[in-house]
Amino acid sequence: MNVLDHVLLGVRDLEAAADRLRREWGLGTVPGGSPAPGVTNAVVPLEPPIYLELATATDAGASDAAARLAAATATGDRLFTWAIEPDDLDADAARLGLTPLSGGGNTGRWRLLGEVEQERPFFIEYDIARAGRVEGWQRAYDKAEHDCAPGRVTYLEVGGDASELRQWLGEVDVPLRWAGGEPRLTALGIATGRGEIVLR
Repeated sequence: MNVLDHVLLGVRDLEAAADRLRREWGLGTVPGGSPAPGVTNAVVPLEPPIYLELATATDAGASDAAARLAAATATGDRLFTWAIEPDDLDADAARLGLTPLSGGGNTGRWRLLGEVEQERPFFIEYDIARAGRVEGWQRAYDKAEHDCAPGRVTYLEVGGDASELRQWLGEVDVPLRWAGGEPRLTALGIATGRGEIVLR
């Protein structure tokens, strides 16, 4: 089964967004890097190796991803998209008739399938297997010094056509709720030591 890798929250100011998440929910962050030209991020580690990525466009003209992120956050912070780690990226590529793209950053090398866009999630495959990433993400979790002990993602609320999204995704390990309206991620539930929190 395909599994949730991370959720991307588009923000206009990384420091301000991190302060707000700490103040309102008790979520800590750790520094990130630059996952795409013109994009800078920070990370909220959840149940390892799942995470919430805070991403801001620093140069909208540097890449298509930066331009899409800048457009999405023009009126404020919002959930932007989500990433799925598939059982077999090459099989999904063949099924969808797409070619994976390679990339890399401070967490290693990866391959992406699909665009990083708000209309639907993308697929990601790392050069290190999921089990091998847990220890590093546990260190990041400890470094974040959360006040609320966040755990798993409890659900994702998404808009758009349910059958089209299911056809794109295949089976995924996190419950999906359908919101209707435009195709985008509209809400995220996270289990914590204080109870479930919901980001919109």
